[in-house]
Amino acid sequence: MTLEEIRAGKINPLVAKEAYDQASKRLEDVLDTKKAFEQKAFILFNAYVTFALAVFGAGGMLLRAIDATLPAWPFLLSGLAFVVGATLFVLALLDQGYGSLASDPEMWLNKGTIDGEDSVLPLMLAYITYYHTDRIRKSIEANNRKARLIRYGIYAGVAAPVVLAFGLR
Repeated sequence: MTLEEIRAGKINPLVAKEAYDQASKRLEDVLDTKKAFEQKAFILFNAYVTFALAVFGAGGMLLRAIDATLPAWPFLLSGLAFVVGATLFVLALLDQGYGSLASDPEMWLNKGTIDGEDSVLPLMLAYITYYHTDRIRKSIEANNRKARLIRYGIYAGVAAPVVLAFGLR
């Protein structure tokens, strides 16, 4: 339904309340998923930075060693892969494009709404449900971006030991 159709229609108060409750729960689910993705990205970021420092340290020691028997470049490329992964996790932590659970007070503080009849409440719940639809869509898109960045970061982390093993064989 469009806003005009909602405005012109006869809104059932019980259905409006249930629709609002369901849309709010769905948005809450999406925002909980955001928190889980961000927690995963933060934990992986910390691990990757630790691994990158260790591998870069080993590569640096090999570069400075006069009689090193191992090449340094596999360690440096492996560290670089961890840095790329960590960078992707930082990008996943950026907070953008999420809807909020609550509505703006300006929606309610209007003549005819805040001082309106009982019939205004179902209409307002229908409006908020309408706006939740866009908030949910935007939040799901943002979660999909986070998931993609985390996935690519994990791929970089998987590539790091492969580069190291290939370079040291």
